[in-house]
Amino acid sequence: MKDGIIITYVYHSCYTVETKDLFIIFDYYKGLLDIPENKQVVFISTHAHSDHYTSEILKVPEMENKTYILSSDIGKLPSNENIIYIRDNKLSMDQLKSLYNSKNVQFVNKNNTYNIKLNNGQNLRIKTFGSTDKGISILLYVDDMTIFHAGDLNYWAWPKNDPETMQKEYDDFMVEVEKIKKEPVDIAFFPVDPRLDENYYKGGDIFIKEIQPQIFFPMHFADKLDISKKFKEDFSFGKTDVREITKENQKIVIDIDS
Repeated sequence: MKDGIIITYVYHSCYTVETKDLFIIFDYYKGLLDIPENKQVVFISTHAHSDHYTSEILKVPEMENKTYILSSDIGKLPSNENIIYIRDNKLSMDQLKSLYNSKNVQFVNKNNTYNIKLNNGQNLRIKTFGSTDKGISILLYVDDMTIFHAGDLNYWAWPKNDPETMQKEYDDFMVEVEKIKKEPVDIAFFPVDPRLDENYYKGGDIFIKEIQPQIFFPMHFADKLDISKKFKEDFSFGKTDVREITKENQKIVIDIDS
């Protein structure tokens, strides 16, 4: 059993995961980050949408000692220039050149497996999947457990969709679910979006029933935290522990069965 893992809900789709050696930050764009000085810090951004990524993460103190795993849609490398262009770009040209040459910045594409060397010498294995919107979803293998962050992967069942569009949204979602279900998932962060109205639960419901993660954390609800309580109370998933989010910077200590 892995015990004492600290999960912190920051805001929207941003969670942090703190283990003995690592401090992992998913999809930060706003909110309070309390970054420890004694852990290897890993920033992960699943895509370039402004509610999942900000270039401010590249300006944190001692960024060269941190690891960045960024979806390839965040950066763009013209074939004839040794410069990488970053979405939401508030960096100088010299900073951009430095970023492209940095060994601690890794751009990743969907449907790949990577072994990323961290500054502390540890190797972090990740597996990427697609999204039903932009960028990637991602699975991390950390200390004999797996952590999945969906990014914007969801069954986007907008009530105003016509039947053909609704079916396509479902089919595209299930393509990714079928890939992910081949891997065991211990901790999952997945959208439960109140903007979908009566369909808010559908993606999460399918994901839990198909993937069966040990622990499920709702996300992608901005200030409407009550949707996590509604999801937890309205549905029962047997093997999966659904966690309710009640406030920003809520810390949750969890145990994972090996």
